[in-house]
Amino acid sequence: MEPTLKNSKILIVDDQVANIDVLEGFLQMQGYTEIITTTDPRQVVHLSSVFVPDLILLDLSMPYISGFEILQLLKPFIQANTFVPVLVLTADITKEAKQRALSEGASDFLTKPFDLIEVGLRIKNLLFTKYLVQQLGNQNQILEEKVKARTRELEESNIELIDARDKAEASNRLKTAFMNNISHEIRTPLNGILGFAPMAIDPTFSDTDKQEFLEILNFSSQRLMQTVTDYMDVSLITSDNMEVIKKGFAPVEVLNEIQSLFQPQCSSKNISLIIEKQETFNSIFINSDRTLLKKVLTHLVDNAVKFTKSGSITVGVHINIGILEFYVKDTGKGINEDALSIIFEHFSQEDVTTTRDHEGSGLGLAIAKGLVTLLGGKIRAESDKDKGSTFTFTIPWIEEISDSSKPVIQTPELVVGKRPIILVAEDEPYGFMLFELSLDTDYEIIRALDGEEAVELCKLIPEIQLVLMDIKLPKMNGLKATREIKKFRNDLPIIALTAYAEAGIRERCLEAGCDEYMPKPVSKIELLNKIKEFGLAVKV
Repeated sequence: MEPTLKNSKILIVDDQVANIDVLEGFLQMQGYTEIITTTDPRQVVHLSSVFVPDLILLDLSMPYISGFEILQLLKPFIQANTFVPVLVLTADITKEAKQRALSEGASDFLTKPFDLIEVGLRIKNLLFTKYLVQQLGNQNQILEEKVKARTRELEESNIELIDARDKAEASNRLKTAFMNNISHEIRTPLNGILGFAPMAIDPTFSDTDKQEFLEILNFSSQRLMQTVTDYMDVSLITSDNMEVIKKGFAPVEVLNEIQSLFQPQCSSKNISLIIEKQETFNSIFINSDRTLLKKVLTHLVDNAVKFTKSGSITVGVHINIGILEFYVKDTGKGINEDALSIIFEHFSQEDVTTTRDHEGSGLGLAIAKGLVTLLGGKIRAESDKDKGSTFTFTIPWIEEISDSSKPVIQTPELVVGKRPIILVAEDEPYGFMLFELSLDTDYEIIRALDGEEAVELCKLIPEIQLVLMDIKLPKMNGLKATREIKKFRNDLPIIALTAYAEAGIRERCLEAGCDEYMPKPVSKIELLNKIKEFGLAVKV
């Protein structure tokens, strides 16, 4: 029996290469020998007729053809009195999706992120069932009657659910599509993280494989973090809790950062990234929120990169009386005229189907509009279908700061050959380990386990040149510790680090005396760049 099951032909259909790699690797480890895969659902019917699979592992949300449509297309190709089980593996957790898949002919249903052991057991059970069907031909009629009866029950139940759903969602269809997308955008990267994390520490894989696994983990983590950040931003904007902290800065620095951030992505797609600005723009300063301005441009450029397959993306700015007018122009697919009126609304996308060929929560433009409004500006969009789109927004040019009034960072006097000393106030061991590994090469690290210890170490060690202060600390919190340290070392730079996400936290950190604020998680590159802004670098 066991060799017979292991020789079964298995077809895996999923548009995500990472998911296929996890399933194929697991099945090979389990001893299955005949496995073929495809990321193009349009090939399923052809592969089914040529390969004649004993089992199909099928995703639902895919470009070109959805899993529901594949289930329908396969029905005419399955011979009478035969059984080809289909195990649906999807990120769609709605009851309607499960019932519809089962009513369309799926044999089993699992939601992502799935447990590989459970997947293996279900695959074995389905293949064993198929074996029994083949061996017990005289029982086919009974089995068919049971399947028909079950299908009729599901169809009757589904009709009632569809009728109730249509009535409930008549005025809320877009929000439902958005909620389904939330599930997809969170569970898809989670599937990559949970699937590849065990493999990254599995000694049976080569160093080359592990490097690839780590890259997938990093990509999935970044995608998940961006999704969570977008949902938090929408929540803060819609509840009027998004804080705006206006300070003087040079907006040309933001444009330069946008160029550095997106140049690799554009280069990989052979898209030209063009920055257009007047010469005078390089020397002006404005009084606005630098962080929010960068977020607006990031969402608009990210949207342009996502929908542009060839040509160019242009990011520019015009200086007008009292305002700065930024624009992002692309040569992408464009937007239908009837969709232009809703693209800035929450929960709205031009394409909300399960077969769209792009990822994302559909919140980027809504966030951009909300942030521009908070900055006192306006945003608009112009588009020609299949030719490209231009997004333009304004922000007030409230104040011009002369060179003499620019903030000056005092660079500490460093001794040649000695590493700058940084105090890290962090009670979580893994949190401190991250900082230690990120900074230990260039800096000498001292740790404080609570706020009181951080204050005492700053008194005892005058050589400390910067403090990384966690806000949530035992005995004395980070904000109080900062106030105490500033009483006797007002010139000591303190960077607040916190995982808190409530409104006003950044402003409270700055009011307490912190010189800068960074929300967790913090990447190594972001941390090193921020430290260098305070002049901490070993003299050569």
